[in-house]
Amino acid sequence: MNWNHKRTAPAAAHIFPAQRLAEVSARLGRDPAPSPLAASWPAGVSLLAQMVDACQRCDADEVCSDWLARAPKKIATPPAFCPNVDALKRS
Repeated sequence: MNWNHKRTAPAAAHIFPAQRLAEVSARLGRDPAPSPLAASWPAGVSLLAQMVDACQRCDADEVCSDWLARAPKKIATPPAFCPNVDALKRS
């Protein structure tokens, strides 16, 4: 067995959940960073925090990264597997 072999992680592991959320938002034509009005306390910050938390807890990180690699740069609706699909449709 080669003990010097470095295990390489798939490319999906190098993309943080919040980065994937920002990328999906951008493809929907929305600014991934909330506007000052949308981020006003408490609703905007809470919603963004909830969305990032949902993304971090999601088990579809490989599916999401693969989808991002294949999906067009502009989309009309978020992917159905996304835990933030409802929030992304409302924003």
